[in-house]
Amino acid sequence: MNIVYYNSEFIRKEKLILKSANRAFNYGDGFFETIKIINSKPFNFSAHFLRCCLACKILKFEFNASKYNFIELLLKLIEKNNIKNGSVKIHISRSGDGKYLPSSLSTNILITAEKGSQFHQNLAISLCVFNEEVKTKGKLSNIKSSNALVSILSAIYAKKSDCENAILLNTDENVIETTNSNIFILKSNKFYTPPITDGCVDGTMRKWILQEEKVIEKSLSISDINQADEVFLSNALKGITPVRIFSSNDTIEYKTTTAKELQEKLFNLSLDL
Repeated sequence: MNIVYYNSEFIRKEKLILKSANRAFNYGDGFFETIKIINSKPFNFSAHFLRCCLACKILKFEFNASKYNFIELLLKLIEKNNIKNGSVKIHISRSGDGKYLPSSLSTNILITAEKGSQFHQNLAISLCVFNEEVKTKGKLSNIKSSNALVSILSAIYAKKSDCENAILLNTDENVIETTNSNIFILKSNKFYTPPITDGCVDGTMRKWILQEEKVIEKSLSISDINQADEVFLSNALKGITPVRIFSSNDTIEYKTTTAKELQEKLFNLSLDL
């Protein structure tokens, strides 16, 4: 049985009806949040909830749920779907009618759940650069907007380039993230990652790494990626993913030791849930 939560009701997924006037569908007027579930509990929930609140503030949404009530809601959905390990995806969009000027600031909330696995060591991946489109440096780039066209096009580009992920650039041609992850480099035993002000998603796993390690936040160029000793990616569902190969003007191969150590630390932390 697959149960979803939609606007105060738990219903079967096949009974869910979204109207054609839905503003996320028509205007991308919404955002989403994906949370890892481990041992039937939302992992790193506080960081996700804070990002939800930030996104609602940026998008001028009315959002009055408390942290306690929201986690209780997720736990009920997890229980109804009998999920031990997996994920929940929260979709929040503006409700009501209107065109570019909405008739309301209230929200629709849809939460879905699916089974999956715990954290495990990820295979090292190949990386290329997507430069056909860029992201802006504004606050909208920091949230997981329902408009993810740059990421979609970069994923298509990576596949056509026989790579597993692609670097995204901002309007200054600085490296900011990849298709679905934040990016970190290690150079001379120092960690670096792009600052939020450069336009990367304010990732929850990124925050975890910043708490665990001394990381320098600075703008990164393609040259920095070329000269790194290690490159790795982070996102909420997979944790830490090492990069083995970077295909640029030349093909560069990296070490993966640090990424694997971080993932092992993350895995051991999740065992305590």
